[in-house]
Amino acid sequence: MQRWTRSLLGRSSFSSLQSPPPPQVRIGANWNTSVTSELVDGLLTDGYYVVRNAFPEGYLHHLRDEMKLLRTSGQLYPNSTHILLNDGPKTKTLLLEKHDILETELALDAVRDQTSVPFLRDFFEQQVVFGPLLQAMPAWVGLAGHMVKVQHNAGRGACFPMHFDTYGDDGKCVTAVLYLNEEWGHEDGGEIVLYPFPKSRIVVQPRFGEMVLFSSQQMLHRVMPSVKPRYALTTWMYHSPSPTAKTESSSFYRNLEHVAEQALDVENVSFRAMLAKILRSPFRRHLVKLAYEDEWAQSLRESHLQTEAARAASD
Repeated sequence: MQRWTRSLLGRSSFSSLQSPPPPQVRIGANWNTSVTSELVDGLLTDGYYVVRNAFPEGYLHHLRDEMKLLRTSGQLYPNSTHILLNDGPKTKTLLLEKHDILETELALDAVRDQTSVPFLRDFFEQQVVFGPLLQAMPAWVGLAGHMVKVQHNAGRGACFPMHFDTYGDDGKCVTAVLYLNEEWGHEDGGEIVLYPFPKSRIVVQPRFGEMVLFSSQQMLHRVMPSVKPRYALTTWMYHSPSPTAKTESSSFYRNLEHVAEQALDVENVSFRAMLAKILRSPFRRHLVKLAYEDEWAQSLRESHLQTEAARAASD
């Protein structure tokens, strides 16, 4: 049995509500006004939402320029996928390095202590993405903290395989990816593809100022091979639900059950109800892997260096 996980820092390294933001704010109000009830409803009911022009253009240029500075000064490290292989009583970890993908986390002291990246530092410490969502999301979601990751894709076909950002055991619940790529065209590739199974896939170009939000636990996604370099700033949000959260969330989604069942293209009422129940359960993640088995395998081959570990993982 294979279980895919992502490398994470410890809990002490991401921002929480006990870490108040500094008084100076370097951005405009675009993002605050973008966090609407429509965004919240889309994220909770469809599992994703796309925002255009969420931040002022000048602010985005500052973020992008500081990301370039981190790259050219050698402060980014290779991105890798960690695979846990359960082989009887032993658990083996395989480290699969992706080709041409570099990154770092803004929670690292080595980054936060630098005076040369004030906009990136404030993006993390001022809870720029996390703060407005914390105010807008229902209390039962239990948002409690966030991390921010800088990523640089060098092009040359670099990409990410199909994956879920988490299986829920690390508390991660919402992913928000901000793209910082000017003059991006269809021929440049690098699109993020969302798979809101059983609905059709959603393809989003990584254009300058585009932000894609989705469920970290339920939204299967991948990044297509990129022809030219691109930058992305990813915010991962974590939750710590209250004891009543399960009851409150069940009540919320129960109101959507009838709509969800009607959306399924199945005539038999009983079968449609059963299928809707399966799609609301953890089994959905296994079902979607079967539905996209060939595409999943291809994405793994495209994303990683062809090492012995990569070949072992594909067996």
